[in-house]
Amino acid sequence: MTDHLAHGRNLERIDLGTRIVKGGFFLRKEPAPARTAFVSPAPDTNAGIRHCLTYTAGRSTIRDELLDMIERAQRKVFVAALFLGDEQVRMALERAAQRLEGGIYVVAALDDRGLDRSINEATDTMDIDKQTEYQNFTSLTNGGIYVRGYPGLHAKFVVVDDSIALVSSANLVTRAFDVTSENGVVITGGVEVKALAWMFRRLWRQSRWDMPPDPHHAVRDRAAEDIELPVALDTGRVIWTWEGQHRILDAVRQTIDGATRELVLATFGIGNMTYGTTRQPARPELLFEPLRAAVERGVRARLLLRGRNNVPSSRAEALAFHNAGVEIFADRLHHAKGCIADGNAGAVFSANLMTSMGLTGGVEVGAKLDGTPVLKQALDYFNHCINESDLQFVIDPTLQALSARLLAESMQPWPKAITASLTCDDTTWSQLSTHAGPALFEVDNTETVRIFSGARCWTLEGSDSKWHLRPTGFPKGARDSSRLLDSWLSSRQTSGATPRTKRGLLAAVVDRTQ
Repeated sequence: MTDHLAHGRNLERIDLGTRIVKGGFFLRKEPAPARTAFVSPAPDTNAGIRHCLTYTAGRSTIRDELLDMIERAQRKVFVAALFLGDEQVRMALERAAQRLEGGIYVVAALDDRGLDRSINEATDTMDIDKQTEYQNFTSLTNGGIYVRGYPGLHAKFVVVDDSIALVSSANLVTRAFDVTSENGVVITGGVEVKALAWMFRRLWRQSRWDMPPDPHHAVRDRAAEDIELPVALDTGRVIWTWEGQHRILDAVRQTIDGATRELVLATFGIGNMTYGTTRQPARPELLFEPLRAAVERGVRARLLLRGRNNVPSSRAEALAFHNAGVEIFADRLHHAKGCIADGNAGAVFSANLMTSMGLTGGVEVGAKLDGTPVLKQALDYFNHCINESDLQFVIDPTLQALSARLLAESMQPWPKAITASLTCDDTTWSQLSTHAGPALFEVDNTETVRIFSGARCWTLEGSDSKWHLRPTGFPKGARDSSRLLDSWLSSRQTSGATPRTKRGLLAAVVDRTQ
């Protein structure tokens, strides 16, 4: 018997696992790397800026910094955040509101429907229940805290008493303090804190939705107050995406263009750089072309991102950057953002490397760290995340590798024997032996098993290891198994739910019997 080599002849054995599946995919590393705590040097309390972080193997200094800032507040606390779901932070804000008899102000991405639907385009809200988050904001108003809504807000920053500020990538939810990779900076004193305080006041006045501390908690429309952001607050360190100003993008571009040896970029997601849609055309001139130019002049470029097979554009972008010479590193828990060149120039920020919700649209904030000791700490942190990243970006994997290591919560393992005898007609056998790309299976709630290969579909009949394939119609709207795989990967699986239809990859070995 001969293994399937796609020669176009009838074979006695077909090993589906040897098929090549075109494209780039995030596969689990085996064995999984050990997670070790990232240890920062003791911060210089006189430097005016210090690094903070979350890493899954160690406690969050972001939460520690935030709680300490709130507990020490003497007059007021400004909070700008997409979500505010961590109980410790909410309770600290409520205690501060009682102690200060008010003085706590929160701006979030709220509108009259609760959380603004469009913020999902930023794609890092996948694990958040919007109704729960809306209830969290209601709890704040119960505690005497003023909440307003600014749809499109994705920045995460806190200012206390106009004297200390926190800027980070972390949504203020427990997962961001205990699990996901996050980082940012605490800034004390100086014009940078005043710039962030003024930015918050402008957001507050321009917020269209109001959720005041009253018994009804209705989110209601209000007229935005227009005030100008003074040019004097351009500190050179505080950067943002806001109102047509793309200072985060400018800082990233300057960092890339100035690199001579190495670049490290970190992001949750990347989009609209090489992969366009009807709503958002590709903008390769923003980052892709500058990065490719950096690689061509000899710069080693590394990109760390969240590995998401469920987002076709994420895989396509990673493949394009890989083909341009950028080294791709991925992790299932990564969320920190930044860009650092040669260890001496760079920034950290809240923005994903995307257009409309990140670099050219929405509301984002960050800090340039050129020439500061904090920059080295941020670089060490990103290198630590890269060294312990738990996913591998693989180009054109075999179906066997994909079946064994693909990160995809929507996919299930094959429930029958991996080696089986098969009876089928000559046409079916020829198609199985000559098709390329993924072979897939689907088991519905009636236990009917369907097999997909190329543009063909069969119903599987028989016992665990003795099969008969009967041709049946391909699903309506699906052209072939490659596109079907993309649609299955893109479908969301509710956490903890048992899927009614089981779907997955079929890397079986089949022997034909008469």
